[in-house]
Parts: sequence; C-alpha cells; structure tokens
Amino acid sequence: MQYTTTRGTDTSVDFRTALLSGLAADGGLYVPASLPQFSAQEIAGWSWLPFDELAWRVIAPFVGDTLDEPSLRALVSDSYRGFRHRAIAPLQQIGHNEWVLQLFHGPTRSSKDFAAQLQARLIRHFLGRECERAVLVGASNGDTAVAAIDALGHCPTARLLALYPLAGTPADRSAVMRSADSDGVRCVAVDGSFDDCQSLASRLLRAWPCPELIPISFNSTNWIGVLAQIVFYFHAALQLGGGIRPVGFSIPAASFAEIYAGFIAQKMGLPINQIIVSTNRNDALHRFIHCNRYSRGSASRTLSPAMDFSLFSNLERFVWELYERDGEATRTLMEHFDDCGELSIGNRQWLQARMLFDSYAVDDGLIRDEIVTLFRETGSAVDPHTATGAYAGRLHRRNIGAPIVTLGQFAPEKSAALLAELGAWHGAVPSPAGQEACGALLARDDLAGLHEVLAQMRAGR
Repeated sequence: MQYTTTRGTDTSVDFRTALLSGLAADGGLYVPASLPQFSAQEIAGWSWLPFDELAWRVIAPFVGDTLDEPSLRALVSDSYRGFRHRAIAPLQQIGHNEWVLQLFHGPTRSSKDFAAQLQARLIRHFLGRECERAVLVGASNGDTAVAAIDALGHCPTARLLALYPLAGTPADRSAVMRSADSDGVRCVAVDGSFDDCQSLASRLLRAWPCPELIPISFNSTNWIGVLAQIVFYFHAALQLGGGIRPVGFSIPAASFAEIYAGFIAQKMGLPINQIIVSTNRNDALHRFIHCNRYSRGSASRTLSPAMDFSLFSNLERFVWELYERDGEATRTLMEHFDDCGELSIGNRQWLQARMLFDSYAVDDGLIRDEIVTLFRETGSAVDPHTATGAYAGRLHRRNIGAPIVTLGQFAPEKSAALLAELGAWHGAVPSPAGQEACGALLARDDLAGLHEVLAQMRAGR
C-alpha cells in the first residue's frame, strides 16, 4: 500500500512514513493511493469474528508489507487490551431499529482511545529505541490529548506537545492535562478557541523547526486517526446485518475523521445506505453540505464541547475525493481557504456531497430534551454528543426498515453533572476541577512562543 498527498505532488510513501508524520512535505494530508475492495461475500464471512480479528482484517491492507502479519495482529489485539467491555464496542438499542455504538469503553472513556492506543504501539514498533526522537504534536479540546497521554505509557520515551483552549475545555480533561505536564509531556493552554489551537499546531508542523526530532500528529490529520475508525462501521454493520443488510449511521461531528472513515468504509464495499452528519449550533459542516458554504468562524460554547469548533482538517481529504483525487485542484481550494477563511466547491462536487451525506444541526434545547426522553423511555443515560446524533438520526433516517446507528463517542459519566441536573443520572457527580492555568499560556497566534516551548522540551526543562 502506497500513500500520496492531497495537494498534488507526486509523493509516494509507505504506511510507516505516513504514520510517522505530521503533515506531508507539501502541506497536505497523506491518503491511500488506492482503496482495498471487499466483496459482499467476503464481508459477510466476517460476521463471526471478534473485534480485534475484524480490526486486523480491515487494517491489514492499508499497512501492506511494512509490517509482517504476526506483528500487526499482535499490535492490533494489544491495542484493545485495556478496554473495559468484552465486546470492545457494544451496541445498545434505543428504539425501533435505532442503536448506539458505544465507543467509550477504552482507558480514557472516549472513542479517541482507539486511534491513540494503536498509534502508540505502532510508533514503538517502528522506531524502537529511537522513540525518544518522536514528538507527538496536536490540538485538542480535551479528549484527544487525554487519550494520547494515556497511550504514551506504551511508548514511554516519546514526547507529547498538546495545545488546548484555555476556555471551553471541560474541567476534568484540563485537570488531567495539567497534572500530566512534565519534561516529556507539555500541555499548553492557548488564549483562544480550538480552531486557534488547530491553526497554531498546523503552522508548527508545516514549518517544523527541529530537524533532529520526528514530528508526528496525534490528531486525525494523521492517517491512523481515520484508519482506526473505519473498523467501527464494519463492526456495527456486521452485528446488525451480517454485512448484507444496509445500515445507516448518524455521526456527531466531533471531528470529520469519523465521517470520512464512514465514507471510506462505504467505498470499500460495506453496505451503508445513509450517513447523517449531526452538529450542534456550531454548524459549519451542516452549512457546507446544505449550502456549499464552509467558513472559519467563532465557535459558540454548547452542551457538547467536543463539537465547539469550525475547522475540520479531514475535510481536505474529502474534497480531494470529490475532485476525483486531483491534488492541484485541492491545493488551490485549501490555500484559498487558508487565505480568506471561505470555501465553496464546484456545483457538480457539491451535488455529489449532498448525495453522500445528510446533515442536521441540533440546538441545546433539543439536545436536553433528547437526553431526558431517552432516559425516560429506555433507561439509558447518554452524553450530549450522542443525544445530538440520536436526535438527528431519528429525524432524518431515510428507511425505517434499516438500522440507524449513532456513534456514541463519549461515556455518559463525562457529562454527569449535566445529566444529574436533567434527572438522567443517578451515579456520583464528580466535583468540578479547578480552572486555574499552569505552565505555558500562549496567545492564539504565538508561533514564536510555541517554538520556545518546544526548545524547552528538547533541553529537558
């Protein structure tokens, strides 16, 4: 399997190189040069497989010959060893042909554990004793960085540099990041939004100042962030339809990686009959799908903080697909977006996007109502992100005879205070963590300050 980039150069690299990277040298994102295709019969034959074996079947073609079969099998299986449910990602029924795929049974109780645990083990395998040269870099509004910190225990000599917004990061996640701050882990608060953190991290990766260190993105700009999530769709479809019956998905837009992963699974042969992009009132993706207008904007704070942003790095991969893998066209569009913060695609490409995705924006009032309704009618407590997806899925499903699956990305206890307020939580409610900042605090565009933090990490300070 070879990988190229979304921005038009003739770069061709193997899986190892794509994994051990931040961004491609041309500023684009690595993407597979071709996709593996599975027949309906082949997919149906996987219905009996446990999660780790299924994951290996899906992931192996993307790895190619950069890793031998026994090693990859062992690494994939070990990635799920710390998960707390024997099914890894169990399905929970919440209505007639309505399901939640629970992706929060990993060590940090979010779907981010799937990519983080696998990535850490692959880095350790490929770099061995040279892991001390690796620096995982990225932006997070909480869960992605917390998952990366936990996974770093399986690659202990690597370092991590995480940027997070000073305001808008849930208190429990920011507390974890502050307590992890050390010579090898630097979690830096930014006086701005998640979008500002994302932009700052991208600028650092595009002009990496430390050639002796290997920058590796822990965000879903790294292909592993997409690859680990393609498995979700195969797992759910096989559980509900044996890989033959069409299944729909409603995806809370906590990143575009989950959405793009579903699109890729469909192209690989999985019978997905609908993908619904569900957003909160930060509806940049909804406006892109419905109105062909994608723009950088100021994000509102909502009940579902993991969706409180407007920049979706994996949208570039999807644009590249819409333009029939034309890197030059993609480069032109994304550079225009970088310059002016606005993006519209060609009418033919937009119509194709409308055929591929439905979308819906759900406000906080409806999210509250959905949480209460689900608890009263099913006894199930769900977090606000899952409630967003469940509501959009129920409202916009095309076929009531086909299962609709919402990706449940975060454990309900992460929103215990809100759920208790709504009468949808009977467990303990943790005391709120302090909001005080410690360590470095950067302005939203302080690239020089970020360079200084990196220099301190190199010097062990």
